[in-house]
Amino acid sequence: MNRSTIAILGLLCLILHPVFAAEAPPPPGTPKEFSLPEKTTFTLDNGLKVTMVPFGRLPKVSMVLQVRAGNLNEGSATWLADLTGAMMQEGTTSLDSKALNRKAAELGGSIGISVGSETTSVSISSLSERESEAIALLADVVRNPALPEDELPRIRADFIRNLSISRVRPQGQAAVAFNARIYGDHPFAAVYPSEEQLVGYGIEDVRRFYSTNFGAQRSHLFVSGLFDPAEMRAAVEEHFAGWAPGPEVFIQVPTPSRVGSLQIIDRPGAPQSTLLAGVPVIGVDDTAYSRLMMANDILGGAGFLSRLFQNLREDKGYTYGASTSTSNNYRSAVWRFRADVATEATGPALAEFFKELDRIQHQPPDPAEMDRIRGYRGGIFVLANASRGGIIGTLAFMDFHELPDSYLTEYLSRLDAVTAAQVNEVAESQWPVAEMTIVVVGDRSVIDGQLAELEELAPYLTD
Repeated sequence: MNRSTIAILGLLCLILHPVFAAEAPPPPGTPKEFSLPEKTTFTLDNGLKVTMVPFGRLPKVSMVLQVRAGNLNEGSATWLADLTGAMMQEGTTSLDSKALNRKAAELGGSIGISVGSETTSVSISSLSERESEAIALLADVVRNPALPEDELPRIRADFIRNLSISRVRPQGQAAVAFNARIYGDHPFAAVYPSEEQLVGYGIEDVRRFYSTNFGAQRSHLFVSGLFDPAEMRAAVEEHFAGWAPGPEVFIQVPTPSRVGSLQIIDRPGAPQSTLLAGVPVIGVDDTAYSRLMMANDILGGAGFLSRLFQNLREDKGYTYGASTSTSNNYRSAVWRFRADVATEATGPALAEFFKELDRIQHQPPDPAEMDRIRGYRGGIFVLANASRGGIIGTLAFMDFHELPDSYLTEYLSRLDAVTAAQVNEVAESQWPVAEMTIVVVGDRSVIDGQLAELEELAPYLTD
């Protein structure tokens, strides 16, 4: 090594010495709370609620009309809400589907319709200078859908194709069994209709669902972006004031089952087993929900940072991924664990799931793990609210669940306040193994013996 090289290395050592000498990274700072842009909320005489939020610097504006009508409102007519939503995209009484999409594109955006378990969302985005035209187009789609009979066979055929694929997938089979057990006779129990049921839906069924479920007093319009508040309000009043109030909001809160059960669905020759387990938990309106979020992220809700992912994939190699999540409906919530594992690892994977449950219920997570999860969740929160659509999504979620503004503005401080002991407490109270609904889809000739070795499943496997 020549003298020049030695000199350079010596200089680098002097420069980098403080970095290498540091014993630990600085402690995380106090989280900076989210500052909600000033919003304006008003209600039209017909019951339509409107929330307008200035946001961003780009000359664009996004609008979402959330209607309290979804799969809940179908009764036994499973997927009729979805079929109606798809038909609403086929044009209005004055614009066919091509003209509708062309008009939306001219405004600088597009029309979107999304149907969920309890809501249907109709969205449009546009250039700020065309905001009034965008409101007019959104109102036309919602108030005057053509629901053309000649398009129904094509749309229905697409649904039938999707149904035929979904029903034979192991994940779909697991969901059918799980929801039936958890929700009983509630509409949420139905995951899929039969093909005969889909074929039987006629245009009058679609039009009846629309007319009996859509109206102003079930709806909330959210606007976010750069816009003129006075012009926007005037446009909303012009194009929505004449919308009929329609039906009142329909509420049917389920009482999910807390009776433990195991269902094994045979799938001969399957190279993988699908695991699905879950239990009712507290919802987002509960004061302890931040603790549940923290526990869930540690266990399986934070991707590769989570214990189940690290255990089942990185350490054991049983699966490509394992996750946990909580789905919130109005005044009801269910937590789920999901994984697709190698057939020969079915029993061992469930054993590790039960071990990780026991660990998070009884062993406090260390500060470093808590900080990693706070960083992850904080980052997700910031990204989720860094766009017009993100802000609208959060506000719509809060409105649906009747949450105060503090849910958003104090979100990070609540996460920061969660302690390791509280993680243990909420995990133990909310995830009792004895009350879980467990579904396994796999080759029973291979997996039955593995499942019989698990103590947690013994109550369900005794003759």
